[in-house]
Amino acid sequence: VSACQMAGLDPKVVDVEPFALENSCRLMTYQMPAGGIGQVVAVVDFGASSTTFSVLSDLRVIYTRSFAFGGQQLTEEIMRTYGLSMEDAGRSKKEGGLPANYQSDVLDPFMDDMYQQVARSMQFYLASGTARERPSMVLICGGCANIPGVAELISSRLGIPAERGNPLGGMKLGPRAKNQNVNKESAAMLTACGLALRSFG
Repeated sequence: VSACQMAGLDPKVVDVEPFALENSCRLMTYQMPAGGIGQVVAVVDFGASSTTFSVLSDLRVIYTRSFAFGGQQLTEEIMRTYGLSMEDAGRSKKEGGLPANYQSDVLDPFMDDMYQQVARSMQFYLASGTARERPSMVLICGGCANIPGVAELISSRLGIPAERGNPLGGMKLGPRAKNQNVNKESAAMLTACGLALRSFG
């Protein structure tokens, strides 16, 4: 609250991240089987330093798990491998221009780690209660969702359909919004969208 006030903002609501995520998932029902009604869907939100794995049943969160893993680890590996600064590594990660061995030596192992984190979280969820239903699909969100091929990798190894989540996909963009930039960053805006929906509740 103090940080918001120092920035000249007047905070109205303080929310809990899983609740914000649950709200934002309403914006991705167009991507879910049967609009998420009567369905069990997993949502993985890969942040910079932490990841949240949630399972929704009938659009309500029934399980959530957060753990230390995120895109920052990929940035640090780029720094170590190529001797770049944090700023240059982050820029290269997004814009490209890294050596030819980047895919095989750095990105592929990181994508394997992403899959392992999802698979481990899925095992924890299935073991967390009796008669846990396996999700019918997985939505991949966060900045790491933009890595080409990551949803396909997770889908093929888990044996469950997976795709990049897009909470902005059903919205009409304002005239000042740049369509390409919004679509590029949309997967990283899951929690922000959930918070913003509080204004329309």
